[in-house]
This record gives sequence, C-alpha cells and structure tokens, in this order.
Amino acid sequence: MRIDQDIFLGKGLARSRDGKEDRRKPSRYLLYAIPLIALLSIGVVYVFYLSPVPDSPAAMDYTFQMLIQISNKESNSTRAIVPGHAIGEAGGYWASNQFDKYGVNPSHYPLYMDDPSISCKPVCTIHVRSTIVYNYTLGDFFNVWGQPLGQNNTIGQTQQGTFIWQLCLGASQPSTESTAWGALPLSSNLAIVLNYYDSASGLPYCGSG
Repeated sequence: MRIDQDIFLGKGLARSRDGKEDRRKPSRYLLYAIPLIALLSIGVVYVFYLSPVPDSPAAMDYTFQMLIQISNKESNSTRAIVPGHAIGEAGGYWASNQFDKYGVNPSHYPLYMDDPSISCKPVCTIHVRSTIVYNYTLGDFFNVWGQPLGQNNTIGQTQQGTFIWQLCLGASQPSTESTAWGALPLSSNLAIVLNYYDSASGLPYCGSG
C-alpha cells in the first residue's frame, strides 16, 4: 500500500506541476506578444505618417509663365533671374500662409513653382492649383516667394538712378505694359515679363520690336 500510495501521490504531484506550467504558458505568451503588438502598432502609424496624402479635387488648375530679366549698365544685354529653390512647395520658399488651406495637398501652396532646374528654362512655369475658385494675383505669388514686387523694388533690386522695373504682358515683342503689379490677376497661359531697364537711355521691353 505504501508503494501504491507513493505512486498515487507522485502522480498527483506531477499533475499539479503540469497544471501550474499550463497556467504559466498563456501568461508567458502574453508577455512576448505585448512588445510585438506595440512594435506593429508603431510600424502601422509610421507607414501611415509617411504615406502621401491624396490630392484634394482642384477647382482651379492652370499654369502661367514668368520671365525676370535685368539689363546691364550699358543697356546692351540682359540676364535672366531664376529663383534659387522651388516656391510654395515643401522644402522650398514658403513665406506666406495666407492660402495654405486651399492647396490640393499639404506639400503645396495653391500657387507654386517646381524646382527651377525643371520649371525655369529660363522662363518659369508656375502652377495655380486651388481647391476653391479664387482671383489670385501676382502679388499672392510673390508673397509666398517672400520677395517684393513693384516698379521701384522687385526681388530686392531697387531703383537706381533712371533704372526701374517694367511689367510686361505677352511672351513676344511688342507686348503690353501693365501698371497693376501686385494686383495683376493671374489667368491660364498668362505670359509675364519683369524687366529692369534704364528708362532714360535703355530700350524698354514692352512695346519694342
């Protein structure tokens, strides 16, 4: 009987130990699962954060062209001025937040210019892509660029003696002179030339052929 009792007790202890181990297993698995779940959650959030935001529908979508040129002191040659970076795009010039909410995505202002190595040859192509219909102006574009615009000071080049700025509309000569400057309404395929020239002796761009 002792032997049988010992065997019986031994089996009982074995079952007790097995039961405890069985109860420990779910807890152990749960401990392993928590960090994995946390890492997976972080990964999902990271992927979601990095994924590009789909463009919102554009109520306006067109381009216009702009050329900026400066005459030398002798007024016998001109050089084109090209922005150093993209304008109204993430990573580029973005000096105004007035119309941020009307961009088709968070990476673009409703008025923007791609990297100048792509968009300026040297005439620059500028995009107007807006979620609302709005009468954007040339001044709005210069505001996001962060540069002044006017007859006496454009892009930081100020009037010097008889040298002033001239705003011309039209890609070819003769073109039309405008005095609207910052108030000039933008439109599809508009061609703008900003010309710095000697008003006393140099030939103006507008009206000359």
